[in-house]
Amino acid sequence: MSNDAVDEGELILCCALCCANTSLYPSSDCCGCSGKLGVCCLNLEFCCKPGAPCLPCGCIGPTCDGDGCLNAQAHICCCVTSAALPCNDEVPVAVTVAGLTVFPKCGCCVPMKEIMSR
Repeated sequence: MSNDAVDEGELILCCALCCANTSLYPSSDCCGCSGKLGVCCLNLEFCCKPGAPCLPCGCIGPTCDGDGCLNAQAHICCCVTSAALPCNDEVPVAVTVAGLTVFPKCGCCVPMKEIMSR
């Protein structure tokens, strides 16, 4: 997992299809908002969250460390939406509807760390 404002291992899947998902962030660290968008090796990040890593231009920062062709993540309070093409460590392949995950593991309100460890 990368050094960003969201600990993907703590997320609880609500809805997912292939390489896109929406999750709950049940953490005391969920206050604020953050996001990132990456195309090839270029990333643009923003973060308005207490205790998050500093970015080069205050709360916005370009970086050159992308993962895959496309990756995106948006976080507002306890809601996180992520997508990647191809899937990666932060956005694994999953199928979840209304909190019920059917792939790669069956369960209700499955934490992302259980899917990431497969």
